[in-house]
Amino acid sequence: MASALLMFLISTAAPASPNLDSICHRAQYLLFNRHLNPGFLDSAYQLLSAARQIDPRHERTLYLWSRIHTQLGENELNKGRKIRLFERAKAIAETLQMVNDKNPDGYMWWAIALGRIGQTRGVLNSLFMVPSLKRAFNQVIELDPKYSTAYDALGVLYYELPSFAGGDLRLAERYLIQGLKLDPNYTLIRLDLAKVYLKQGRTEDARQQLQLVINTSNPTYPGDFYLDDKPEAEKILRALDR
Repeated sequence: MASALLMFLISTAAPASPNLDSICHRAQYLLFNRHLNPGFLDSAYQLLSAARQIDPRHERTLYLWSRIHTQLGENELNKGRKIRLFERAKAIAETLQMVNDKNPDGYMWWAIALGRIGQTRGVLNSLFMVPSLKRAFNQVIELDPKYSTAYDALGVLYYELPSFAGGDLRLAERYLIQGLKLDPNYTLIRLDLAKVYLKQGRTEDARQQLQLVINTSNPTYPGDFYLDDKPEAEKILRALDR
């Protein structure tokens, strides 16, 4: 399916840049709506792989290519293959940084991939990476103050860190609330805020955020919402009601 679609896009669009923009638009739709069909993720991968052959320096392709490898790493159960996928995502993001050092996507998905590598390898590796992660997330915000994913990443970082390593629940809450102000339909941020409230002992505030996650009618990332965020919110609420 993806190959036929790719050939159609290439044959119907004129110059190279619009071709790639059309391919990326379709690949992004498939990636973000992968809950609709189990084959969407593979189709998005094939489209982006072909787009890379057309122009390996196309910025939107590099962003999505890094992001889809991160998603594949999230889905992978084997630890070794998981790390290799995250390392690939990181390398692709580094290429994006070299192509355009003012593109925040390069720093955002480099840092996300690095953080996932640390999480997969263990706590000590994650702690060693914290300064690099903070620098990258803050650089994203400097380049684009409205980049909501960076606020979520910083919020989760301060939530997950132990206090002796700089963990700070109040700072985590502040970043997550800022992210939600920028994008109220970003359900992962709201879910992470609920977790912060639970850790603070603010059960009713957490319940409210979890219910808002479940009731979201127009999620920014539908695939994440239906496959991950909503089921997790429902699971946490059930546990609270026991």
